[in-house]
Amino acid sequence: MIGFLIFGLVVLSTICLWILIEERKSWKFLLWFIPVFLVLVTSTYVTYTSVLGFPKVGIPERGMYLRHYIDEPNWIYLWILSKNNVPMSYQIVYSREKHDALEGVKGKVEEGKFMVLGEDEQVGSGDGEGDGTGVRPGEGYTIGGDISFYEWDFTDNMPPKDTQE
Repeated sequence: MIGFLIFGLVVLSTICLWILIEERKSWKFLLWFIPVFLVLVTSTYVTYTSVLGFPKVGIPERGMYLRHYIDEPNWIYLWILSKNNVPMSYQIVYSREKHDALEGVKGKVEEGKFMVLGEDEQVGSGDGEGDGTGVRPGEGYTIGGDISFYEWDFTDNMPPKDTQE
């Protein structure tokens, strides 16, 4: 599949370079052709990587923590359950602080807690330390000041069931 993409890009580049050589004296043609070609190549790359399922480079805004994988010198891969129960993969630049904080979040999840990314509407932002000690309900983990996790207590935040029929 990737070989097909590379072959297609080589053929497209060859054709475009041939057109550029043939039309090099027409400045009006060059004025619109070069930007259109750059946008086309960029959008093809972005679309193809999203189709393959590569992680989004950036920081998620909201969602429930599912898992993470640490590629220690380079990246942290983070899976978040976002709106409509759709899992999203994110790629974050590695730092030791983020590593330690995510290990604390992972420990809470292994205890059976639900860790949610974002701000706790009742208490405020999760500003607890990432070492996992002394975390009170409603307090969470901050990962490098970019990402805040808090422990979601579903028994307090969900409406009670109507037991009468």
